[in-house]
Amino acid sequence: MTKTDIKDLSKTELEKALESLGAQRYRVAQIFRWLYKTGVRSFDDMTDLPDDLRRKLKDKFHITRPVMLDSRRSPTDGTTKYLLKLEDGNTIETVFLPEKARGTICLSSQVGCKFSCSFCASAPFGFVRNLKASEILDEVLFVRTKNPDAAITNLVFMGIGEPFDNYDNVMRAIRIFNDKDAFNIGARRITVSTCGVLPGMKKFSDEGLQIELSVSLHCAEDAVRSKIVPVNKRYPLKELIAACREYTARTDRVITFEYILIRGVNSSRQDALKLAALLKGLKCKVNTISYNKIKALDYDEPSARDIRLFIDILKDKGVNVMHRKSRGEDIDAGCGQLRISKL
Repeated sequence: MTKTDIKDLSKTELEKALESLGAQRYRVAQIFRWLYKTGVRSFDDMTDLPDDLRRKLKDKFHITRPVMLDSRRSPTDGTTKYLLKLEDGNTIETVFLPEKARGTICLSSQVGCKFSCSFCASAPFGFVRNLKASEILDEVLFVRTKNPDAAITNLVFMGIGEPFDNYDNVMRAIRIFNDKDAFNIGARRITVSTCGVLPGMKKFSDEGLQIELSVSLHCAEDAVRSKIVPVNKRYPLKELIAACREYTARTDRVITFEYILIRGVNSSRQDALKLAALLKGLKCKVNTISYNKIKALDYDEPSARDIRLFIDILKDKGVNVMHRKSRGEDIDAGCGQLRISKL
């Protein structure tokens, strides 16, 4: 019998599993604390559980951990990228971004990605499979183990994969990240980034969680955006912006639009004016970021002058905008630079 990773179970599912094993419900909180606060790797380490229950848990479940194949730390800003091997031999990349008062983990949600965004280094490798909830949780557990003195305060689903293409597992992991008996990370400190998968956005608005939503926009013109973000052919800008307006109306939350500035593609004065017109009246903010070099493309970042002009136009039109400095570029850990890789 193939054993299930116990971390794939929600709290409710674990309660039912324990009931079937003849254990009391309060044991769930104990197990959650051992798994997610202490980070044990064996049921034998759960010392306040009865021996009989530990044996039953070992018979039915196991506790997986990824294996680190490589790590690279930026001497510039301290960003660290980890190459992790999963139980089936597939690999993902996870990034830790430490700051003085916070620590952010950039999480992957899939092995590969099927959405082929042109600026993304993982696009040429295609899609392999979804990550299980346990594997997403393992990313945080692993980073925390490697950085025991650092506070893990924020999580962003901006690594490899499209979170809304793995909706159920991502939400299962998020609920455990948010659980007071587990990681106890505030909902507003968790961000899910989508390239514009509308069914996922609509489901997300019904979750009742104050998770931050980020949308990879990158252009205000359909023809160009379809080249940068091919999912735009399925969900064009008119439908995407309508879904964003519906989301803000239903949740009363601000949407963040990510906009990678690419010289000669989407960073002109006209591009800024079109973007301002597209977002008029929408409860949102825009994060611009300069394109990060990947070997597969001839794209380049705009000049500092062009970036200032782009941002000034948006501000003049009343758009809440900031230019975000990419981190970890020197170790290929910046926006769009993560990919499937093996040593």
